[in-house]
Amino acid sequence: DGSWFLEAVGAVPPSLTPSEAVAALELDNTLPDIGATVPSDSPTGSTSVFDGSTGTSTSTFEPARGVLPDGPDATGELEILVSPSSAAGDDDAGLSPVLRTRRSFRWPAAVFVVFFIVAVALAILWLPVALRHDTIAVKQTYADSALALRQHMPSAQAALDGITSPETTSEELSSTVPIISQLDSLAHELEVAAAAPLPRTLPLLRNSDVTTLEPLRNTAQIHAAQASEIARQLGYSYVYRTTIPHLLTTGDLPTVADVQTINSLSVSLASSLVDDSTAISDLPTTEATADLNDAAHASVGRYASWQDEYLTALSEGDESAAAKLVGEVEDLRSGLKTDLDASGGTARVEIDQQIVELAADLEAFIGELTRG
Repeated sequence: DGSWFLEAVGAVPPSLTPSEAVAALELDNTLPDIGATVPSDSPTGSTSVFDGSTGTSTSTFEPARGVLPDGPDATGELEILVSPSSAAGDDDAGLSPVLRTRRSFRWPAAVFVVFFIVAVALAILWLPVALRHDTIAVKQTYADSALALRQHMPSAQAALDGITSPETTSEELSSTVPIISQLDSLAHELEVAAAAPLPRTLPLLRNSDVTTLEPLRNTAQIHAAQASEIARQLGYSYVYRTTIPHLLTTGDLPTVADVQTINSLSVSLASSLVDDSTAISDLPTTEATADLNDAAHASVGRYASWQDEYLTALSEGDESAAAKLVGEVEDLRSGLKTDLDASGGTARVEIDQQIVELAADLEAFIGELTRG
């Protein structure tokens, strides 16, 4: 192929003979003896010795010394390889948990703790002020309701005078109804104000102002009940005052009458008895009006039997008996009026005393509220 010519002129080295090629191959596959320089406890390896035939070799396992590559210098720096994925944003994915914990500072938790501390501090500073304002508002509500009730006490006395006075006209008596209704309404307003819940406080933030509201609320409830009781008694007195005078209303009663007149009287008297029975059944029963109530029931009960006796006397023409019966029913009416006046006088004294005492208590209560 022309290589002999190049060898002949010295352009290339001469080719090795077959025996020289085998010897060179054996020399290349034999490891140098480095036992003098490598310690006996070095890592082990293997050596291969060719037997001179291509494609075959004999391998024997012997301790190999000094075959490890030179390791990194003890003072060398650790080179951290950064993959493209970590460079894209996943910096902590390849780190150990310890490194990730140290590198990832939990800012949301720290912010929450800071805000919590600030909120607690603000609550400690703000809650007493808020409780103070709520306490003042509750006291103002009590004071407004109590003052309105106190200012109505003179009107309540005027209504009491109109109800219990025998000389009161029907118009004057009717004018007491709005006064009694207003008194009951004002008492209810104070009761509602006292029933409202008090400002709440935390266990560690007890406020002395809120604590003082409890006895004030109890006092307001008591005064509301007292005013309601006065209104109730005035109302009961009004009912008796407008009911008793109309019992046993017979009109003119003759001692002598024909059959037609007797029939007409029987109808009117029976209707009057029904009205009276209904009226006394609606009368309220109280300790102050117990005697008057008993007298009214007794008079109406006698009125029922009286009608039969009177109509019989007219039918028989017994003028003397009829006149006697007419006088009896007039005495019944007069007796009821006397009992009504006596009951009214007693009620006037008792209710007026309650009004005066309540007015004084309300003034003291208002003063206590305004001093706080």
